Amino acid sequence: MPDLAKRVRALRQEAGLTLKQVSIRSGISVSTLSKLENAQISPTYDNIVRLAEGLKVDIAALFAADALPSVTGRRSITRKGDGVLHETPNYVYEMLCTELSRKRMNPAVVRVKQHEIRDFGPLISHDGDDLLYVLSGEILLYTEFYEPTRLTVGDAAYFDSRMGHGCISVGVEEAVILWVSSSEFPADKLGEPGAAD
Repeated sequence: MPDLAKRVRALRQEAGLTLKQVSIRSGISVSTLSKLENAQISPTYDNIVRLAEGLKVDIAALFAADALPSVTGRRSITRKGDGVLHETPNYVYEMLCTELSRKRMNPAVVRVKQHEIRDFGPLISHDGDDLLYVLSGEILLYTEFYEPTRLTVGDAAYFDSRMGHGCISVGVEEAVILWVSSSEFPADKLGEPGAAD
């Protein structure tokens, strides 16, 4: 029970919630929540379900054997032009912050080479989510379940990268985008952030 108490407190604090806020969300009194977090009581199954709902986590998260995340102090800086270059038929990547392994996000500045979707090849998909932010030029973003979308400087797109996707430059110049890809399984390999192209 002490582990459950610590886990509940950590999840609540990680979410930035007060005992009162969790109480309102879960229907469990503040005094009961306080006793639970101090390992003074053991919750009923009903309260476990309500607590998970109040914290907006799966029930399994309350009992996870994994250690709670701690601050590692990891940090990486890539100076302008110092990223690792990687070129594919569709993109030229400047991979950023590559000295950190097992990252949950893989950032890159990407030059979009293709101008015609017929030259792109099959759309790419991989686990995780992607965020694109247009730095210069214009792109046409192709995604499996949506019509192609034109994005210009300052526009951004966030999407489930399990959906086939790819982008081409619109106009004469090659567009440049900031591309950040997340993954369920941290990746340390080069290629499209999160996938090979």
